[in-house]
Amino acid sequence: MLALWPCGIEMEHREALGQVLREIRVASGLNREDCASAVSRDYLASVERGTQSISVEKLRSLCGCFGIKPSLVIFAAEARSAGVNLQEYQTGFDRQFKEYILAGKLRSEPDYAASKGVRGKRTETNRKAIQSLQSQGFTKAEIARKLGVGSTTVDRHWGSGNDDV
Repeated sequence: MLALWPCGIEMEHREALGQVLREIRVASGLNREDCASAVSRDYLASVERGTQSISVEKLRSLCGCFGIKPSLVIFAAEARSAGVNLQEYQTGFDRQFKEYILAGKLRSEPDYAASKGVRGKRTETNRKAIQSLQSQGFTKAEIARKLGVGSTTVDRHWGSGNDDV
């Protein structure tokens, strides 16, 4: 994605990230050689110019040299790429962050059900509903109509007493 920076220059995310990394390095009083434990001098120069991408692992290592969290670096690069000052960007970020937490899209602990994917989640929901309706005495045909699923789906979960999956 390209964005216009105040001087009218289009800025890609990679360029913005490179600029932010260079500025943090310089502000930390480090030269590229000082970061050799994290990445090579030539590689860092390419990343700072925006001509090469950086992996998450290398970004973490480099940020360790700078004493800053990678998330803050990415945050600053996103704001710069969008052409928005950090305070404005943070206001929108905070609002969206809260919305995602309230909607259950972001959470502190892992959601192991997500590892099943959307189909797996739907399968589990269908299985529980079918077993519940079966225990209430509904026929297979009634359950299929009530849930809007096919008879093969009902057959698959009919009587599968797999309640702790």
